[in-house]
Amino acid sequence: MKFIFSFFIMLYFFSACSVRQKNVTYFSTGIENIKLFPANKIDSAKINIININAKKSLKKCGKQKNIVCIDDLGIMILNAEFPKGMSNFRNVLFEKFKLPKNVREGENRIRIILGINDNLEKIEILKYTDKNTKKAIEEVFKVKELNIWKSANMYGIPVKEQFEISIFIEHK
Repeated sequence: MKFIFSFFIMLYFFSACSVRQKNVTYFSTGIENIKLFPANKIDSAKINIININAKKSLKKCGKQKNIVCIDDLGIMILNAEFPKGMSNFRNVLFEKFKLPKNVREGENRIRIILGINDNLEKIEILKYTDKNTKKAIEEVFKVKELNIWKSANMYGIPVKEQFEISIFIEHK
């Protein structure tokens, strides 16, 4: 009985000592460095004229007495939308991302540029831990489920939007 008990204790320690490295992938909690910009010079000029006129109108209204002025410039800008929101974008990305074996720990940073035609126009990999991870990131953004956006717009004019996300890899 003592022998069997000792055997199981030794077996437990041997199995506990055989470390199998497991990669854990997680995404940054939000998006960063969000920027909106017109797709061309004509749209840029239109947006600039609307901004100038709206600011003049607000300034003129502010000079009048007993009038409530509403600054609605901020609500005339709509960011790009992924179906069911950004948390769904992250869920789909996490579900589709296939991490290769033997990858390095660290941060992988990606800039995503959304076009004016309800599409993911371009990704730029700003930082990556190794070439295999970089290739996996490039591949995941080719899946059609990540290319279903509603474009951003300013004053009803479609504009490009860019933002950055990070994918972190840890060995556990």
